[in-house]
Amino acid sequence: MSALRRVLVVDDDPVVGKSFERVLSKKGYAVITAESGEEALHKLAEGDFDVVYTDIRMPGMDGLAVAARVKQRKPWVPVVIVTGYGSAANQATANLVGVSAFLNKPLSPEMIEESAK
Repeated sequence: MSALRRVLVVDDDPVVGKSFERVLSKKGYAVITAESGEEALHKLAEGDFDVVYTDIRMPGMDGLAVAARVKQRKPWVPVVIVTGYGSAANQATANLVGVSAFLNKPLSPEMIEESAK
């Protein structure tokens, strides 16, 4: 089965990437993970993705910086913020950067699947 879409999941917690992979791979998505913002930008430079999911709080480059860099380099790629630290300030910054959605952890399989659509 060929993948319908390529999804990049950026989170320093590998369990999050595995959760996305478990839910979306059954639906034909190819899920690629990165554990840092820097790793995500390298993967983004090497290939095309249909959507990028990123956590906010990570060592080094945070998810809002990742989102801004993605939108600068490939403005057509939707970016979804996934965080356990949702706040009005983070949401406002995310909106300024141009993210498509803001999802709060914990995520359910239904939330993951619906946001990928």
